[in-house]
Amino acid sequence: MKQTINLGAYGWLHQDWKNSFYPEELPADWRLGYYSNEFNTVLVPAFYWQEGYMAGCEDLLDDVHPGFQFFIECDDRIFDTIPPSELTDALRSLQPQLSGLVFPDVLRMNKALDDRFLVLADSLEVEVIGGQSVPGAAKVWRPGKTLVNGQQQARFAIIEDDLRDLRAVRSKIEPFTRQLQDQRLDKKGATLIVSHPQLQAADLGKLRSVLEIMGH
Repeated sequence: MKQTINLGAYGWLHQDWKNSFYPEELPADWRLGYYSNEFNTVLVPAFYWQEGYMAGCEDLLDDVHPGFQFFIECDDRIFDTIPPSELTDALRSLQPQLSGLVFPDVLRMNKALDDRFLVLADSLEVEVIGGQSVPGAAKVWRPGKTLVNGQQQARFAIIEDDLRDLRAVRSKIEPFTRQLQDQRLDKKGATLIVSHPQLQAADLGKLRSVLEIMGH
């Protein structure tokens, strides 16, 4: 049975994409729409809030296609920029296409701040993903990381790779695609996020073609 994998990047405002992917004359606030024409999901970096890139995010749904999925990276420092109530209102505007809040893998010591995100996820009815200190959270699949009984069982994956060697990348993600066959996915399918400072959109597009060849 074919398992759909939604492919996206860690953020869409990559400086190196300005002329190689985004047309030079394309305004910055049009880039998400342009990105969504090619890819189905994005993991929004926490620093986007700190840098002000998420100001006016209530308009972001107008920029993307109906099947596009947003995942939000959680970081305590977001609350240095925006109060919890404002963050809640901002994410509620994305709620129709907000698929999950993603916690870092490292053990977090500030439980009070973690709890803020958990309350937020509960109020928005979105999935909590990752985080060693977050009970009941869905797992993040990463290459070479064992999650359950010697096998990784997850439908959200993050790989850190510049995608220049797609043959190696295919071998890296094959364990992820294999373990999806044993899972019952909902209509949203699985998600694969690529994160790397030298990532090029063209190579991300090539990976999408590889996933299609693999039956995804």
